[in-house]
Amino acid sequence: MNKTGKSFAVIAGTALSWTIFGGTFMATEASAKPHHHSLNLMSVNNKAELQRAICMDSGATTKLLIAKMHVMKHAKSVKCKNGSAAVRFREDKSDPGHVLVNIDPPKGGNNGLDCDGKADLGLHFIGINCLNSNLESASHN
Repeated sequence: MNKTGKSFAVIAGTALSWTIFGGTFMATEASAKPHHHSLNLMSVNNKAELQRAICMDSGATTKLLIAKMHVMKHAKSVKCKNGSAAVRFREDKSDPGHVLVNIDPPKGGNNGLDCDGKADLGLHFIGINCLNSNLESASHN
């Protein structure tokens, strides 16, 4: 390799390192920003834990549920003090081999969680994002 080729390799390596460092720096900076919303991370291993996760009023505007797939598959509704939250578990027709899970807040109330998740049918767990229903962009009424 000639002298210019070696020089180019060193410069390219330095530029790549800076690019990688810059990306890492940006990711670190993004994760260091303060989180202004309460977030509850909850596991759901059975029907009782599902009820607790959906019905518990912790003041959080969002929740992230890590739920066992078989619990969500067999849940049709969750009974809370303010009514029943409907649970829908179905295969995604637009994406075969995947399942959609939706939990709608109790009807008639302005308080409750609207939850949505999607996962591969072969997985044992599904991540479900929940948002307080009065913050969602479309109403279920």
